[in-house]
Amino acid sequence: MHQRQRGISFIAFLLVLAVGGFFLYLGMRIGPAYLEYWTIRSAVNEVAAEAGTADIAELRRAMDRQMTIDYAASFRPEFIRVQRDGDQILLVLHYEIRRPLIYNLDFVARFDHSAPIRQP
Repeated sequence: MHQRQRGISFIAFLLVLAVGGFFLYLGMRIGPAYLEYWTIRSAVNEVAAEAGTADIAELRRAMDRQMTIDYAASFRPEFIRVQRDGDQILLVLHYEIRRPLIYNLDFVARFDHSAPIRQP
């Protein structure tokens, strides 16, 4: 009686393991950049909700204080600007990061977010 093979071969298993490991590695390298973006984004929303002014220097100081608490290593105050959109004033976050990925390959991520500044 001849038995049929069931499942995948050892070579196919190693191939699936290598592909899965590669994507896991990508997630470990790229994931922290997105986690940091969500931290900065929540700080922008919080500062915009609590701000009573559209003074860029005051907003940048408030963001700097918030980043001292939340700690985002790639945040710079110049990533923040104030923009008027019709009758609304927006606190705009715009920045780009470049991080090493594999050997001589880098990944570049660009992040944009805006939150309306609450007017008194």
